[in-house]
Amino acid sequence: MSFNVEALFEKPTVDLSQVTTYMDIAEQRLAEIEAGEKEDYVIYRFFDYLNDPDGAWENPQTLTWVSLIKRAKAIGARLQQISDPGDRVVIMMPQNIDFVSAFVSCLYSGRIVVPAFSPTEPAHAGYLEAVLNDALPKVIITNVKVAREIRKFLKSVDVKQKPRVLAVEGVEDSMGQYWTRPEISPDDVAYLQYSSGSTRRPTAAKITQRGALLNVLQIMRSLGVRPRTRAVNWIPIFHAMSLAYLFAPPITYVCLDMMEPAAMLQQPSRWVRSWEAIDGEDVFSSGPDFSFGFVAARAKPEEGEELDLSNLIALMNGSESVTQGTVDFFNSTFMPYGMGPNVLRPAYGMSEATCCAATPGEGVPTYIAKVDGKALSEGRFVEVADDDADAGLPQVGVGGPMVGEWAVIVENELDENEEFTGRGKEVPDGTVGEIWLAGPNIADGYWGLDEESKKTFGNVLSEIQPDDVTHTIHDGERVPEGTTWLRTGDLGAYHKGQIFITGRLKDLIIIDGRNHVSTDIESTFNIAADGKFEQGTIAAFSVAAKDVLDSAEERTGRKLADDAKGEHLVIVAEENPEQPIEDYHKLLGDIRTLIARRHGVQLADMRIVAKEAIPRTATGKLKRSECSRLYRADQLEAHF
Repeated sequence: MSFNVEALFEKPTVDLSQVTTYMDIAEQRLAEIEAGEKEDYVIYRFFDYLNDPDGAWENPQTLTWVSLIKRAKAIGARLQQISDPGDRVVIMMPQNIDFVSAFVSCLYSGRIVVPAFSPTEPAHAGYLEAVLNDALPKVIITNVKVAREIRKFLKSVDVKQKPRVLAVEGVEDSMGQYWTRPEISPDDVAYLQYSSGSTRRPTAAKITQRGALLNVLQIMRSLGVRPRTRAVNWIPIFHAMSLAYLFAPPITYVCLDMMEPAAMLQQPSRWVRSWEAIDGEDVFSSGPDFSFGFVAARAKPEEGEELDLSNLIALMNGSESVTQGTVDFFNSTFMPYGMGPNVLRPAYGMSEATCCAATPGEGVPTYIAKVDGKALSEGRFVEVADDDADAGLPQVGVGGPMVGEWAVIVENELDENEEFTGRGKEVPDGTVGEIWLAGPNIADGYWGLDEESKKTFGNVLSEIQPDDVTHTIHDGERVPEGTTWLRTGDLGAYHKGQIFITGRLKDLIIIDGRNHVSTDIESTFNIAADGKFEQGTIAAFSVAAKDVLDSAEERTGRKLADDAKGEHLVIVAEENPEQPIEDYHKLLGDIRTLIARRHGVQLADMRIVAKEAIPRTATGKLKRSECSRLYRADQLEAHF
């Protein structure tokens, strides 16, 4: 069947039979180019700012369809010689154009890709060791620069099956003559997306060929992206969003521009400048919430400096909780330069849904609700009156589910032992429950974990709301009979047609029988601190009364009663060197007052620690449970 990009974007529904595999669509593109029906064009560009800071923009590394497929077939042929169909192949190399070629070569060889990072990245050796022992790869693809470090790493860890190390520079393009087209089904696993390990050991979602392509199409349709446009990405390339970007060229006519994360963090104006159109094209990009506050603070043009963002159509804000402060700060900074009011799009996603699961549709404004904190702790999503908005908790809507997908809010059914039964009831709008997802973009379970896959992906709705209000009907389509649902582990509610993410089940802080969400308290902390702390540097959690440090009395001026029981709130925040704490006790008082007002809970201890003292995952997410352990052991590098 011939693949028609324009038809996929023009039709209100998606013909899934057209969405097959990366290789199938790429081979069709190549045939059209070789027949003279279409022109070849650049589909991936990498700007090597770290090695060429002055010339990278003028001299990017590029891949066209012809050059990519030639390289993919060459490396793919070598993989076919040293591994078998279905074997796992880990990619460990810096974020560059060779990573793209290596990734696509796995798709062309019938192997399963495992995107990872180089062992030269600090403090993540344990994570990589866990991934290797779980995936049991036959081959590691890297480059010459990193190969020696990988071999040293493999000698230093206990890996059940030592994989072969293949440096891409050692594979000549002429090797492509030995490539044989593999038998690949759209439902075959394309790659394993490992979790960041923020709350448990790394587990891998199995992303299918069709699922990856389809989720890109869902994102494009939701954002209103036209078939021909330019995308910009700096997010770590093993992250779910980066991998979705890699699948964009086959499903659209997108050109993907890439840079390393460090290149953006060192000079954030590089990312901002890339949002300008080069030849009148539309532009879109994405990042976590902290990155938008970061560029607004550090990459605003100087007075008189020109910046035209009129062709910037979407910036997806996802991967972590979206905060009102970031949305307001970012919009006020860049809207004067032609950026539209709805460009910054809150988004919700997870690797189990391939990447993105919800975002406001084209033209739908970001909605920020001010919610009653006490009602929220009781499971009700209730906006406060306008005259009391300052006391409300800001909650940012993330729109609705993607085209062809369903999202419901569920009350989980428990048995007599308070164990989940695998069944749940859909709750009305305005009620907080767990978010469940269904649709063809959902992963095909977890790699090697059949029982956990069943518990996470095999759930059943026992009751739904009436047809006029149920979310099992989306865009006029009812979820297919017999569908099983993905438990996301996230809490949320429908309100005014949008989904609001109210927290993670594992991040709940339960004090005096009431539920509080870590991210809500962290947001309140920073508002009370007048923004003195950077986004993503505050961790809120609870500890048992006996685990509150004895030194807390000296810091807070309060002592827990000798017979105190239950859980108590602790907050750890990394000092911001650019805004050092001048009066700890005034800061403590302001924070304590606003937390009590908004959340109805008392702060037992507050520690200000050194920058980067809070543990994080490989992708930068806070490890609150590990931070709690370090606090209880009094092992944090603390200033107060």
